[in-house]
Amino acid sequence: MIADTQSWLRYGQADLQAAQTLYRAGHYMTAAFHCHQAVEKGLKAVWVVVKGEAPPRIHNLRPLVLGLQELNPPPVVIETALEVTSHYITARLPGWPPDDPDYYTHTYTRKLLQQTEKTWSWCLQIVNSENN
Repeated sequence: MIADTQSWLRYGQADLQAAQTLYRAGHYMTAAFHCHQAVEKGLKAVWVVVKGEAPPRIHNLRPLVLGLQELNPPPVVIETALEVTSHYITARLPGWPPDDPDYYTHTYTRKLLQQTEKTWSWCLQIVNSENN
């Protein structure tokens, strides 16, 4: 069963809000994980609305964003997808590089969150333009 576009957006919005809340609370590593989740779900919503099919069942965002190249995503969307991909694993499991919770600083996580918010806005713009 494929999730519809609105389901991807609803779950992604919850992840974006979680990332924002966790960032404000100083939980940077977990905020980075939720940045990944928001970007993944935003891109998958775009995939469903543009391609009319279920998105690939992957967490590596590189092939996902490359699969949407016909939309000419802005550089920030591509950069964000590539940047946050690693946080799916590194922010959840010890033993993966960078293997240091202190890697997730206030400044670095703020950058991730800002990129995520811009990417989320682009995803909403695409979904809204395709639905009209």
